Amino acid sequence: MRSLYNRTQITAPRLFLALFYCASQAFSQTEAATGNLTSTRFTTPPVIDGDLGDTAWKGVPAITFFQQVEPVQGGEPSEKTEFYLGYDNSRLYFAIVARDSQPEGIVATQRRRDADLDGDDNFIIVLDPFLDQRNGYYFAVNALGAKRDALIRGGLTLNTDWDGLWDVAAKRTADGWQAEGSIPLSTLAFNSKAAAWGLNLERQIARKGEKIRWRSPQRQYEVNHLAATGRLTGLTELSRATRYEARPFTSVTYVNDTVTGKEYTKLKPGFDLSYKLTESTTTVVTFNTDFADAEVDERQVNLTRFPVFFPEKRAFFLQDAGVFAYSLINRNPLPYYSRRIGIGPRGEVVDLIGGARISGREGPVSFGLLTVKTDKSGSLEDKELAVGRVLVRATDEIGVGVIGTYGDPRTNGDAWLAGFDLNYNTGRLFDRPASPFQGSLYFEETDSTNRNGDAAAFGWGAIYDSPTWGFTSYLDRVGESFYPALGNVQQVGIYNLTGKLDYEFNPEPLKRIVPVFSASHRHSLFTNSREQETYGPEVTFETKRGDTLLLRTKVENERLPASFRVPNGVVVRPGSFYGEHLETAVTTSKSRPISGTASVAKRLYYAGDQILYKSTLTWRPVPVFNVDAGFEYTDVTLPYAEFVVRLLKLGGAVQFSPKLVWSVLGQYDNLSKSVGFNTRVRWTYMAGSDVFFVVNQGANIDDGRWDFTRTEISAKLGATFRF
Repeated sequence: MRSLYNRTQITAPRLFLALFYCASQAFSQTEAATGNLTSTRFTTPPVIDGDLGDTAWKGVPAITFFQQVEPVQGGEPSEKTEFYLGYDNSRLYFAIVARDSQPEGIVATQRRRDADLDGDDNFIIVLDPFLDQRNGYYFAVNALGAKRDALIRGGLTLNTDWDGLWDVAAKRTADGWQAEGSIPLSTLAFNSKAAAWGLNLERQIARKGEKIRWRSPQRQYEVNHLAATGRLTGLTELSRATRYEARPFTSVTYVNDTVTGKEYTKLKPGFDLSYKLTESTTTVVTFNTDFADAEVDERQVNLTRFPVFFPEKRAFFLQDAGVFAYSLINRNPLPYYSRRIGIGPRGEVVDLIGGARISGREGPVSFGLLTVKTDKSGSLEDKELAVGRVLVRATDEIGVGVIGTYGDPRTNGDAWLAGFDLNYNTGRLFDRPASPFQGSLYFEETDSTNRNGDAAAFGWGAIYDSPTWGFTSYLDRVGESFYPALGNVQQVGIYNLTGKLDYEFNPEPLKRIVPVFSASHRHSLFTNSREQETYGPEVTFETKRGDTLLLRTKVENERLPASFRVPNGVVVRPGSFYGEHLETAVTTSKSRPISGTASVAKRLYYAGDQILYKSTLTWRPVPVFNVDAGFEYTDVTLPYAEFVVRLLKLGGAVQFSPKLVWSVLGQYDNLSKSVGFNTRVRWTYMAGSDVFFVVNQGANIDDGRWDFTRTEISAKLGATFRF
């Protein structure tokens, strides 16, 4: 029998190379364990098929050093994980090996793009290409290859409505699951001369309620907290890869509106054309912009006197949206809110004739300029609207910015806004580790047709979160004549101060107990008196699996200066009121096949009170089929009126594959006595290229009779070409 020595033919050179390879692997892993990863350049890139047998991955150092975030902060992971990263001139490549001692227990229920992956086993990659701790990218994948992506704005906030162009493939294995993907550099804004990028990695093992992370395993950090990333170095000779990107599209829409008596079919071809001036600056031109593929908004019944806030879902406004992010403002008063564009004064859709955008980051300066032209709509003339934003990083932690808007999409008058903000962002407040803090100061002023008086707004925002203590505070002062025509303001003529203080315990056998005390005070500038005040404690109990119990109580004082009408016609009368808010809520972990929430609350409603029952249910019996349901029941009692509000939502999805998904959503409320039905098929026939088929149906229900009010059927074909 031949000896092992003879079979392997160990020579001095081979022994030297083997020792060198082992030493380099050990050095690379030690480097990765300290929060630094030197990337590997590929001469021949891997094939993205989920099979990691490509020779390209051989010799690439793996990150295997992870620490628990949940349930034991800083603890040893229960399962082994390996992450590999390489690159060439035009793409980043990554590979994930997620080992599991019980592979049959892996939770994998989602296949569609941008599905909520929190209930599944998943892996997240966060990139901060400019290392500015403000704007970055979030990429997530589960064991079925479902992908979710987002822009990171303000160093923390995720905008998940953004869709980047990238590829990923995943597969289950005998000892876990693995994934392989590539991110074109043309999908990212970056600086090829940067010495390092920000990088963080996180894996979730759903059935155990376990999260492990490469950098910053402290619970108060989210993986997308850009002030707490590690460093990715060694990215050299990066190429813009493609300078031009063309996205032609054509949509056909049939509309039959029985209320207005209009019936028509509309053919709408158009295109988006982008050009990379540099690797970090892009200009985009859009013509005959169409949003037939945008997801429908979830219905809300508004029983307050303030407008409802809806998130942006349209792709053109989501691209580079982080560049236009302004200060730490709790939605009020936002200087720029893109949902104002393309929406008329009565909520009707207004067509966009075209638009252009230039945005990017050069050195310490990030900037964006967006201009669009909207079509005529009823008595509203065609409008030219614009917004510009510049932010200068004075240091790694301090940024100074300005913003300006022009135009009024809701009237035929003119409107201007100018704003200034100062921002501070650090992961080590007072040089203490694991002490992230964000703070900002802002000032805005408007000038608009036929509006005089105090048109200024200013305030602050502050967020601090240590391993145990957390604190949040917002102050907004909004003048009586403040009018952000392209922004969002809930109420004018007020001071609004809110604050929240929390502390986290981690007793066995729970994951955490978090008591919170919050308070808010709103003061009217019109009457120079208190308009609303709330304060009180709450506590949340969370199990290691992720189930939660919330108990909340508050004292509420409110003064209503003028009457207003709710959707069912009841007029709520003015006065001063006092009451209590009592609430309890139970939430089950999303990793369970059947999960959901159930809550009941009794609270002050002006001169009376309201009791609100709310529940949601998610059922994921198999990966192909998901069901989501929601029900809200509000019982309002006033001295002069009583009424009940019922809101029902029922939806689901058939996920044939990550590239082909059919989703359905039905919504009903008893105040409008109407049903809204939406069904949407999306087929991604190649990366960045989709076919959509969408049906929206509205109907009034009265005395059991269905009267169809509006039928809208759309088909849209789009493609992406890069050259």
